[in-house]
Amino acid sequence: MAANMAPAGNRTVSAFGPVSFVQTARVLIRLAWARTGSPVLVLGIAALLLLPMVFGLVFASRGALSGDPVDFLMGRYDSLVAGLATPLIALLLGTSAFSAETDDGTLLYLVTTTTPRWWIVASRVLFASVLTGLLSAVAVLGTGLIAVSTSNPEQVVSAYTIAVFYGGVTYAALFTMLALVTRRALVSGLVYVLFWEGALSQTFQGLQYLSIRKWMAAVAESLTPSGSDRVGPSLPYALVAALVLVSVTVYLGGRRLHRPRISRIGT
Repeated sequence: MAANMAPAGNRTVSAFGPVSFVQTARVLIRLAWARTGSPVLVLGIAALLLLPMVFGLVFASRGALSGDPVDFLMGRYDSLVAGLATPLIALLLGTSAFSAETDDGTLLYLVTTTTPRWWIVASRVLFASVLTGLLSAVAVLGTGLIAVSTSNPEQVVSAYTIAVFYGGVTYAALFTMLALVTRRALVSGLVYVLFWEGALSQTFQGLQYLSIRKWMAAVAESLTPSGSDRVGPSLPYALVAALVLVSVTVYLGGRRLHRPRISRIGT
């Protein structure tokens, strides 16, 4: 099924002709969008993005009675954007395409083409991570604009904008891997977000080093003056952990797609 291939610039030359990585990525991203652009999913994502903005509107309406804007923004960003919107959006985008394609046989067609298996996985991670980052940034910037207008107190708004892009990449890699190894990727992802990150990592401090939410907090707080004395994963640790997770996802995902019995994927 696989063909002998040799690199040639940004292409892979096979017995079936050259394969353009850019062109195949575009095709794979369009396929992923077709799988995830349903009205129900769009409405669900819109609700996740609007929730912190509603809190921002309440904060702005109370004026001076609302309290410190820095505390408000950090609290809402951490709980509603980094803790809820970013992981759930990445979960929906990272699992839906592979799961649907496994069920209807599209994935079987993809792996019989000359496209390298690892590139199929990498393209899906790219799609989910960029879209998750952009949508989460809308929630961050929209909430900040409503609550504090164009000001950026203690660089909180800009810090979390960068952090959610980081979180989008990291969560997308994790949930794409789950979609390739289990048919219950959505349930497994929810367990990770709500139970592992929401309960266990809050109770057992050592588990913070295996929590993407805590890694995202490390990125955000490293960019704000008040985050210099934080306890938990450091910025270098968070960056290295994300790089390892993405690399492992692409490598293992590519190996998973090399298996001849595609029906086993997700079992």
